[in-house]
Amino acid sequence: MKFLHAADLHLDSPFSGTSLEKAEVRRSELRGAFTSLMLYAGTEAELVLLPGDLFDSEHVTKDTADLMKKEFAALPDVKFVIAPGNHDPFSDGSVWGRTKFSDNVYIFDPKGPGVFRFDDLNCDVYGFGYREKSASFPFPEDFAPDDPSRINILCAHLDLTPSSPYAGTTPERLAACGFDYCALGHVHNGTGILKTGNTFYGYPGCLEGRDYGETGPKGVIAGEMKKTGGVFRLDWKGIRFSKRRYEVASLNVTGTENETALAEAVRAAVVSGKYGSDTLLRLTLEGEVRPELRVSEQALRDAAGDLVFQLDIADKTLPIFDTDALKQDFSIRGAFFRRLEPMLRSEDEKERKIAVMALRAGLAAIDNGEIGFGL
Repeated sequence: MKFLHAADLHLDSPFSGTSLEKAEVRRSELRGAFTSLMLYAGTEAELVLLPGDLFDSEHVTKDTADLMKKEFAALPDVKFVIAPGNHDPFSDGSVWGRTKFSDNVYIFDPKGPGVFRFDDLNCDVYGFGYREKSASFPFPEDFAPDDPSRINILCAHLDLTPSSPYAGTTPERLAACGFDYCALGHVHNGTGILKTGNTFYGYPGCLEGRDYGETGPKGVIAGEMKKTGGVFRLDWKGIRFSKRRYEVASLNVTGTENETALAEAVRAAVVSGKYGSDTLLRLTLEGEVRPELRVSEQALRDAAGDLVFQLDIADKTLPIFDTDALKQDFSIRGAFFRRLEPMLRSEDEKERKIAVMALRAGLAAIDNGEIGFGL
């Protein structure tokens, strides 16, 4: 049996970490990734497992609901099994209840654990759906397959942390249930396929990263399952469908003398990191630099040009001060330093950081007539 396992599509995500223009591009690309996924399923899957958070919230746009309905209906020979999650629960008036999907779509409702039996695939798929977004949802007790001779799959949105409100459990508990494969959703950074006891399980991750906590290419798990004489076999691979990828990196710019040299260093880091136009990159600047050095995020973005889709700069550089000279300086520069000196020596890390930022900005304003915060 050929299968495809995808989760956490979060269609209609706002992509709030980008500009309005780029957010619209990202929303369109997410829908495009879903369409590509459906094209692949049409030739490479008999069963598609979708364990939750297909939508970003309970408030689904009509266009997105119609898109999903149309794509599922276009593949009548493929079975789609959906286990609503905490972002898209099967609540009163939800998209799951008000939309008439085609007969090849099977949705677990929140009445309790259920099972869909597919005799032509020698397969039973067990699962459950969330009723509310915020309510605690315990992992069902005494949850086990009925017929060990068939391929037994769990399709569920859950967290492998026992204390989690999202059907929290453990890999060992899944193995004790007796499922052959557990198609899981909820974790956005994919795990690939893992194994505990005789049970295979895994998270495919989200279809498109949405922020810098979801780095790298994203996609699905696909492959083939067999069960002969009670022996289960699984062959699988991960397939990328994401149009973009989030990445994080750091750059030590100690000793950089001026804004031009800083821009050149940032551009070189983007090139050497082999980031492309598909990349949203957060670059953290580290090291010690002259206090007069102005870190302008817009200037650094301009330096990177179109090498990446988006560049975000996190400035964690520290200014190098000649404290002895400043102590002896009887101009406004020295007076400003002496006023901040107690804070610079504070045992409170937050207070020290604020003092460093204030000193750097103040000296830049005194010397250059402008504030050095990239404004």
